[in-house]
Amino acid sequence: MLVAASVIDFLAKSGQVAYGKEALGVFVNYIQLFVDDEDAEFIQTLFQKYPLDGSATTSSSLNKWLGSDSVAQTQEKIIGEDTLRHVSFLQQAVEASKAVVHIKLKESDGAVAFGTGFMVSPNHLMTNNHVINRQDQVCSAEYTFNYQIGDNSLLAETTTVSAPLDSFFYTNIDLDYTILTLENVPFEFFPLKLIKKNMTKNERVSIIQHPGGHLKKISIQNNFVAYADSKVVQYTTSTLPGSSGSPVFDDKFNVIAIHHSGGLILEPGTSYRYMRNAGTSISAVLADLATNEPNFLTQLKQAI
Repeated sequence: MLVAASVIDFLAKSGQVAYGKEALGVFVNYIQLFVDDEDAEFIQTLFQKYPLDGSATTSSSLNKWLGSDSVAQTQEKIIGEDTLRHVSFLQQAVEASKAVVHIKLKESDGAVAFGTGFMVSPNHLMTNNHVINRQDQVCSAEYTFNYQIGDNSLLAETTTVSAPLDSFFYTNIDLDYTILTLENVPFEFFPLKLIKKNMTKNERVSIIQHPGGHLKKISIQNNFVAYADSKVVQYTTSTLPGSSGSPVFDDKFNVIAIHHSGGLILEPGTSYRYMRNAGTSISAVLADLATNEPNFLTQLKQAI
């Protein structure tokens, strides 16, 4: 409590970190990512009462353009990177989210763990090996579709299904992915498309996930690839435990990687560690399936 009070006091005295952005407001807004839904709702209510991201003053002297261009020349300029997207981008995100699944795993000792998975065919789900790595775990897990806030700002109607024990199951500990079979899946969705794609530094990615085992959320826009090769993709984005097994999308909402970890991660080929998130490239996943499960890979391609 003393540390929290000291942090708040320090930030309250720090002023603005950007124009119209109070340091305390930025901090409180950011920590919504790391709290449960009830606390996040409290923070949103707090912002409504106390606009911490508001401008520090109602007066402004920024009424004269000091650049070399005329005002007319600058009215329609792109400032920095062009972040304009077609509205269909949002529609694609909504459609892709329907195939993202909340996983609740109950262990024999009573422990409960959470993860995320996504449908790669009408009845096959992909997640991490460290989420589900044994076939006997398959039946003890609950797979819930549509665990999210709906259009009316209330919890949407969910559908929870199970997985049969004696069905297709494949896992790879090195690439940290598992594919398993679900049964009785009535929920309507389009399976996500897995593609081989060589990502490059500074390309944008999006992740649809169940952070902390909570409601489905999307991390979008300010997520950049920091490193990529044929096996590993590292990126800067927002995730939490429970996000493991989430699909990592390109700008067309094709799956280019499966998310598996985050933290102070070593960049391959160097001795440097960076605060990043990481996933397995779908190129590596498809190459592995082609070698070890070619029949399933053929079925997978036909199912999408």
